Amino acid sequence: MFDVKKMGEQIAYLRRESNYTQEQLAEELKVSPQAVSKWENGKAVPEVPMLCEMSRLFNCSVDKMLDPSSCVLRNMNFDYEFIVKPRLPVADYSGPEWPKSISFASLFTALKLFFGLEQRRDGKNCQINDDEEYILQSAITNICFGYSWSPDECIHDSLLIYGLDYEIHSRADYSEDEFISLACRQIEHGYPVIIIPKEYTDNVFAVGFSDHGRILKGLGFLEGDDQKNARINFDQLSEYMGWYRVDCDLVTLRPSNEKMPLAKACVNAFLRGIKLLLNDSHSGEDKMQGYGMVIYRNWCDLLREENQANADRIECVFPHAFIHYENKLRTRQFFELCKNIIPDINKELMDLAISQYNDIVSFGTEIATIAHLQDSFPRDSLQEKRNHIIDMLRRSSEQEELALSYIQKAAANIQK
Repeated sequence: MFDVKKMGEQIAYLRRESNYTQEQLAEELKVSPQAVSKWENGKAVPEVPMLCEMSRLFNCSVDKMLDPSSCVLRNMNFDYEFIVKPRLPVADYSGPEWPKSISFASLFTALKLFFGLEQRRDGKNCQINDDEEYILQSAITNICFGYSWSPDECIHDSLLIYGLDYEIHSRADYSEDEFISLACRQIEHGYPVIIIPKEYTDNVFAVGFSDHGRILKGLGFLEGDDQKNARINFDQLSEYMGWYRVDCDLVTLRPSNEKMPLAKACVNAFLRGIKLLLNDSHSGEDKMQGYGMVIYRNWCDLLREENQANADRIECVFPHAFIHYENKLRTRQFFELCKNIIPDINKELMDLAISQYNDIVSFGTEIATIAHLQDSFPRDSLQEKRNHIIDMLRRSSEQEELALSYIQKAAANIQK
């Protein structure tokens, strides 16, 4: 049964959430403040044109004003919780847990699953949850082409393949209440928000909130944390308290008027990846922060410096050995996908390139193993281990140059 009083409470709540006083709302609607007061006290019902105008001002549907359930929950004496469930059920993760260190690739995978966009289904009609989207997003974001590095802009194509647009809101531009309200309104409309902290902590994919938005509920993804990035379970959400107090960006999502074809996004990533991987110049103090062929040379230089100093640890392999292994693995896997996704690509040349990357990945596995086990090696063997790594990096560099020559030829007929 329709309850006028509860509808009035809902209007009052939405007005406050939208930062209107009764007088300000009355001015916008060209009615008296007394009329607004009567609506909120349940003594009168707004006419349909007024409901439509309020839905515009409050950025919500008319149904939301007529449905009192959320308002009732908010005003009861327990912690109100609002959770948005995935559009379709998601199967348990079925891929290998390691390596999966790229947080953005995992986050965008979760986004696709949340919106029910994964076409593949298991026997229970649940969306398949494996590494395929993670591989694609590793490349579309360009992150797998660098070392301890990511591009300035890595969101546009990643979201447009899902038919989504976005806005980035800096915490510095909002008051605490405004920032919380912005996140809550987005989630209440059925869209998750993404919290990207400036410090090293979880990137949050938030699908719910409690305590009037002071606690976000969602999945956390952390750069370099393989196990955390492998867990996408919408039935087991983490809580993020005080998220609005840290220096961060809030990414809000909305439907786009266009959707980028997957082949187009892959072409963009493919061509950017070639350019990044061919880079042979470096600037900056950190020799292992950058991208491209220059990293091989810089890494060998660091290993030789450690040998000259007779260092008692191989410091320059952590975390770079593991980043190197995963990046080369994901690059190879992406090129394998490109063979089937990009029209007009030369498959024979791609196969030749991929065969080179198979060896590069094998060398990467061995380097990562040495990094993992180095504390068990006697000190007098460390120079020998460094020289062995240098040799593997030299051979990998030669093979990657050859692979990229094949890749460039394979890309010759690709239309942007």
